[in-house]
Amino acid sequence: MVTAKTYKRGDTFAPEVRLTPGPRAMGDTGDGSYATLYGYAWAAVLDRAERRFRLFQAQVPMEGPWALNDPRGPEVAVWVEVEVDPLPHAVEEIRHMGVAFDQAARHVVVYERQGEVWIRQWDPVSQAFVMRGPFPGCDPVVLNDAVVGYYPPDSDVIVWHVTPDRKTVVQRVQRELYASPHDIQTFAEPVVLDQAVALPYQIELLGSLGNALDATGFVLRPELYPVHLQDALGSATLSPPAEGHYIPIVLVSDLGVDTLGPAVLNTPTQGAYIPIVIVLAVGDTLGGATLAAPSTAAYVPVVIVVDTTTSPGYSSPDSLGSATLTAPSGGTYALVVIVVDTTTFAGYTSPDLLGTASLAAPNTGAYELA
Repeated sequence: MVTAKTYKRGDTFAPEVRLTPGPRAMGDTGDGSYATLYGYAWAAVLDRAERRFRLFQAQVPMEGPWALNDPRGPEVAVWVEVEVDPLPHAVEEIRHMGVAFDQAARHVVVYERQGEVWIRQWDPVSQAFVMRGPFPGCDPVVLNDAVVGYYPPDSDVIVWHVTPDRKTVVQRVQRELYASPHDIQTFAEPVVLDQAVALPYQIELLGSLGNALDATGFVLRPELYPVHLQDALGSATLSPPAEGHYIPIVLVSDLGVDTLGPAVLNTPTQGAYIPIVIVLAVGDTLGGATLAAPSTAAYVPVVIVVDTTTSPGYSSPDSLGSATLTAPSGGTYALVVIVVDTTTFAGYTSPDLLGTASLAAPNTGAYELA
């Protein structure tokens, strides 16, 4: 059992433990999803008793890796050591160790040694761990921003540390092989950088003034991460009730990034088939829609709206795909409305595109307006 203790910050060489979310298994990227790459608990330890770097994963006995969303909680898990390569420097020389996992499902280790920052990462070309650095500085912390923005395809491992004079916090990223320092904040006096915290869509860096570690503190929060909304809505099959009213079916594709696939809307055998509304806003694309009429009763409104934004500089059209609207064999086919809004404003140069629409008339009853 590895023991840890709290200690005053600064130059103290005490055992260090770092927790981080990571993959189900080292090097296993699976489907590349957030849950696969960052859904499990890991811990890194600088074990000064055994004089080595150690890595552990939380696992459930007889089951395997413990998922962070396991409703049973962490009480069902135990820490199981995972074999890793030793660090190239003696543990006694290392301080301020940090750990995170990258997109390759491999751990990244950062630490300070004799006023220099060292970073170990997995090199996919050589299929081995390599060292980056040394870089002049101290107090390194590390975070994969996938745990902030929740979007692994555009994520990166980020390292922060302070300069040798402790007056500037700099940032380095893995996609640049950590080679380029980017100044984040400059202080009037020396500071200590303690940790990087993952907040929802924002990173928080915490530290203190060097001359009053216990009485002062600072918080740095870079800009918010974007919320990615390019989820695709696939086909929807909506079956009607056997009796009663089939009142609203609403399919909304909004904010200019979603894609609405085909929709098949089956009619009830009796009762009322009242409104079907499909709304497109801000440059969305609507696929095909098949709207079958009831054999009896009322087929009241079908509304398909393509709405172009009125924002200056908008130049992309909305595209409406094909729609097949079958009339009822009896009853009333009250209203079918298809709207394409070609709003004019400065900077708008492209029209909306309306695809084909086949509107079949009823055999009997009233065909009021189309």
